[in-house]
Amino acid sequence: MKKSLQNLITEYPLYKSFIGDDKYYQSEESYTDPFSFQGETFHSYCEEENHRTTFEIQLPIIDYKYWAELPGGDIPEQVYDNSGKINFTQHFIGQCQSCKKFKIDLIFRVWSDVEIPRQTGQIFRGNLDSKEFQLIDETKENHPKIFIEKIGIFPPNQIHLDKSIKKYFDRETENLYFKALKSYNENLGIASFAYFRRIIEKELINILNDIAELEASNPKLKKMISEYKNTKKAYSIYENIFEFLPVSLKSLGENPLKLLYQQTSEGLHSISDKKCLERAENINMILKFVIKKIQEETSEILDIRNAIKNLGK
Repeated sequence: MKKSLQNLITEYPLYKSFIGDDKYYQSEESYTDPFSFQGETFHSYCEEENHRTTFEIQLPIIDYKYWAELPGGDIPEQVYDNSGKINFTQHFIGQCQSCKKFKIDLIFRVWSDVEIPRQTGQIFRGNLDSKEFQLIDETKENHPKIFIEKIGIFPPNQIHLDKSIKKYFDRETENLYFKALKSYNENLGIASFAYFRRIIEKELINILNDIAELEASNPKLKKMISEYKNTKKAYSIYENIFEFLPVSLKSLGENPLKLLYQQTSEGLHSISDKKCLERAENINMILKFVIKKIQEETSEILDIRNAIKNLGK
C-alpha cells in the first residue's frame, strides 16, 4: 500500500531508506515512476506564512510534460535498471498550498527490492493467464517493496527542539542538542552520536539527581549519588540504581540510564557511521522519554501539594 511521505520529508535524515510501499501489486497505484508522486501532500513550515501549512508535490514543468506524455497504464521502461528492478532519481518541488509562493526542492531516489515485471498493455488490462502478472498479483504472499531515499532537500528542515528539552537543559546543552539533531538530519552519524555522547557525559548525573529529588524516591539513591561524588565510579552507580527508579522508568524493563551511560564507553571510531546514526536516533528517543517522565512526576507532585495547600485553607 502506498504510504504517506510526511515522515520521509520532515523526519527522516538524508539517505535513510523509507518504505513507500510494503506490498506492491500491479493493480494498485504506487511510487513506480516520477509521475506517481504528483499531487502527494505533506505538512511543513512555510517561510511566507510563518507557520506549518500543506505542501503539494509537483514535478518541474519540463519533467511533468515528459512523464505525463508516456503511455498510460504501464510502468515506464525508463525507470528500470538492467536487473529489472525499479531504480530512478528525480527532482520534485513541494509548493505551499496557502501562499502558492514558497517552494521546497526535493530529490528522491526510488527503487524496488526485487524485479518487477514489465507491464505490457495486455498484462495491465488484466490478462490473468499471464505468468508475469501472477508474480505480483494481489493474492500472492510475496510482494515487491518500493523504497525511497531523500537525497536532497532545500531549504533544509527547520530543527524544532521539544519544549521539554528546552525547559530542562541549560543553554550549553541545548546548543549541543541542536547540533546533534542537525547532524542527524544531514546523515552525519558519527557527528550526531558524538554530540549525544557529550550530552550524556554532562547531563546524566544531573538527571539522576532530579530523580533522587522526586517525592517517592528511595533515600538510598541519594546516598549512592553522594558516594559517587566521592569515588567518581560512574559505572557502579548506573549498574545498581534500577530498583530505585520511578515506576514509569522501571516499566521499560531495562535501566535507561545504564543504557545511556554505556554509550560513552565504546571508542567512537570503532563504530560505522550508519550504526552511529542508529544509536543517535535511539539515544534521542530515550533521553526525551526519561526527561518527560521526570517532568511529569515533578509536575504531578506540585499539583498535589497545591491541592493539599488549598484544602488546608
